[in-house]
Amino acid sequence: MSAPTTADHDQATVADLLRYASDGDQQAWAELIARYTGIVTGVVAGFRLQESDAADAVQNTWVRLITYSTSIREPEKLGGWLATTARREALALIRRSRSEIATATAGEGLAATAASPEDLAVAAETRAAVRAATDELSGRRRLLVEVLFYQPPQSYEEVARRTGMPIGSIGPTRRRTLQDLHHLLRGYDLAHAA
Repeated sequence: MSAPTTADHDQATVADLLRYASDGDQQAWAELIARYTGIVTGVVAGFRLQESDAADAVQNTWVRLITYSTSIREPEKLGGWLATTARREALALIRRSRSEIATATAGEGLAATAASPEDLAVAAETRAAVRAATDELSGRRRLLVEVLFYQPPQSYEEVARRTGMPIGSIGPTRRRTLQDLHHLLRGYDLAHAA
């Protein structure tokens, strides 16, 4: 049997991708990550961890998938499995950080963390520019951005149902759409752009 092609990966079921991946197929891993990264990062983002802790929780979730990929009983529910794993990883990081006890002088000498009025104005302007650029996208691409980034995290199956897109095309379309948004945003005059 020949190695699966990129087209095979785009059309492969989750069970097939898990099997290919556990056999060492890097393209299968890449396709799994492309399909489910929104779910994993969305769940972790809900915990409002520091950037480094959030990255650790996401990475630990993928490590768990690598470790347990051959023992997942219901591959078609991989989105739920990953969401649960990401939640557990984020909570584990929170528990570990709570076990650190601060001393009476722990915060002395640190700058205030409240955002300045300028920072708030730039953030509001940036949000408005991103929203305007999103509104310039056409049909399915705008709907995909709305579903992936402006609504609570959803499984790729739900995203596919809501957008009418095949699951295998969500990742590539997301990537192209984000590139288009990047180019559109270059045209906006943001206060922090130099």
